Formats: sequence, structure tokens, C-alpha cells
Amino acid sequence: MIHVMCDLETFGTTPGCAIRSIGAVTFTLDEGDHAEQSFSANIDTHSCLYARLHIEQGTHEWWKKQSAEAREALQKNVEPLTEVVANFNNWCRWIAPPADLRIWSQGSNFDVVLWEAAARAVGRGVPWKFYNCRDTRTLYDLADFDPRSVAREGVYHSALDDARHQVRCCREAYRLLKTLKDQK
Repeated sequence: MIHVMCDLETFGTTPGCAIRSIGAVTFTLDEGDHAEQSFSANIDTHSCLYARLHIEQGTHEWWKKQSAEAREALQKNVEPLTEVVANFNNWCRWIAPPADLRIWSQGSNFDVVLWEAAARAVGRGVPWKFYNCRDTRTLYDLADFDPRSVAREGVYHSALDDARHQVRCCREAYRLLKTLKDQK
């Protein structure tokens, strides 16, 4: 089984919104020997609009208030949505067969759901089984864990940096759960 943390930067909060970037990293829940594999890509906004994805005005305005570093990073090496979907699917299949891939995101109704909608918009599926989607916030809640307690590294709203931070938070929440279990 391979765990992959996925994070998106988007132009909205609902399925069908334009995707600005995707970042993903492989991880283990235990901090052990694991050579991280990563995927990162910025997506051309016009290609999203061509695929009939939309920009939500509130999120567009929100981006104007984010750091210059985060906004500038999204302008580098942009690729068409169709290429990014194909490349990400190929990367995931290289990592693990669909039945062995556990895809994680920050919230059960955001990153994975929005990515699936974008992939469908360009005529593709996703390289994981629907029942292998995992949610960080549920894990945090079960562990009574506050993710703000983990020091932040990297750029806020950089998809790859956010994915790595979410992995650190998951590992800490998982460690807390294991400690509680071992105490029983």
C-alpha cells in the first residue's frame, strides 16, 4: 500500500472550478525509511476554461490577497490541464497500482473531488479506487490533534509545500492515536 498526499491550488471551492496547481508526495504514516516521491505542476488557466471549468470570483479575489511568493510561483512552467492530468495519472500508476494507492487530501470534499471533476472535464479518470480516498481532517479529529501545532515550512499555498506539511501533520496525529492505543 502506498500513501499519496495531494494538494490543489484552485480558482474556486466547488467541483468544476479551475485548478491552478497540484502537488503530491508519497509518504508513510510512521516516520520510517521512506524515500519521498513527488509530483508538482502549475496549470494554464486558459486550458481550464477551455475544458469548461470556471473561476469563482470570491476565490479570484482571495488570491489577490495572498503572498507575492505564492502568486508568482503559480506563473512558472504552466502546462495545459490535459497534460497535467495525464502526467499525474502516469505518475500515480508508476507509484502503485490503483488498488494499492491511498490518496489523501485536506478534507473529504475538496482536493480529490475537485481533481476528479477536472480529470473528467478533459475526458480522463483518476488512478485510484473511490474507496481508497483518505481525509486528513478526520484523522486530526480522531486524534484530537490541532494541525496548527506543527511548525510550517515552505510557502503557504504552494501545493507541494502544503502537501508536505499535511504529511507532517498526519504523522503526528497518527503517532498520537498509536500512543492512545498503546496506553489501553
